[in-house]
Amino acid sequence: MIRAVTFDAYGTLLRNEDLLLIPRRIVADHGLSVRSDELLRLWIDLYSEATQRVPFQTLREIQGQVLHRVLRQFDVGATDAAPYVDLFFQVTTKVELYPEAIEVLNALGDVPSAIVSNADHEHRAAWNFTAPVQFVLISEAVRAYKPDRVVFERAVEQLGLRPCEVLHVGDSELDDVKGAKAAGLQVAWVNRTGRSRRPDVPPPDFEIRDLTEVLTLLSRASRRTE
Repeated sequence: MIRAVTFDAYGTLLRNEDLLLIPRRIVADHGLSVRSDELLRLWIDLYSEATQRVPFQTLREIQGQVLHRVLRQFDVGATDAAPYVDLFFQVTTKVELYPEAIEVLNALGDVPSAIVSNADHEHRAAWNFTAPVQFVLISEAVRAYKPDRVVFERAVEQLGLRPCEVLHVGDSELDDVKGAKAAGLQVAWVNRTGRSRRPDVPPPDFEIRDLTEVLTLLSRASRRTE
């Protein structure tokens, strides 16, 4: 039975395509021969590693270190990474909801919901929308990042439910699918572009193309318990 739903923010409720601006700017500024999408993959891999290290650091601190490593890898390590960190925050604090996001959140009705996001307080303060959810839980408040299971455990604790009664909805196979499954939640993977699943990540319970399908999942789950 699904008694509550948690949602990832970036890439799930919020559009995230503009992240490509950062690797494109780096490639253009330094005349690199590498493709922007290859640089993006390197950046994301280094970022994912850095978020799981201790002690906890904010995203601004992590991005400063990671983007410096990216520049150094392409022999431009003497370049100040600060402008690219600022661009990252410029991109990730100017948010745009997916068209169906608020409609779906409103349609949940009495089903409790929450947003669980890898974000700094700086991001949360810039969200220029009001989401009809019980609470918003961000990594800087928890002092941990998804896929660390403690993030999901904190959300489940605040909902006052068992992990198996909560459906987590997210677009990242690593942060959302792997992390939520490890914490015992049910998971709906948002795969808007039809990409292939990663073989090194546990399969989600459900795969959906957009958020409207969450309502279908809840309807089916409700009928099974009647």
